[in-house]
Amino acid sequence: MGFSIYKVILVVLSVIIGVGSTYYFKLKKDNPIEEIAEEVIKKQTGADVDLSPGTPEKKDSKDKK
Repeated sequence: MGFSIYKVILVVLSVIIGVGSTYYFKLKKDNPIEEIAEEVIKKQTGADVDLSPGTPEKKDSKDKK
């Protein structure tokens, strides 16, 4: 599985947006913007990340496979 520069840029932007939504915009942790950023990272890399590791992740029906 090769990484293109576009995937790398997308993942980096997702991390910046996800972390920024919590700290810069003062939104609560595990907010929808952060969750979308985590999902983009998971789809692009296959890595299941949590951008706010101090909080428990909400499990939904698609995670129960």
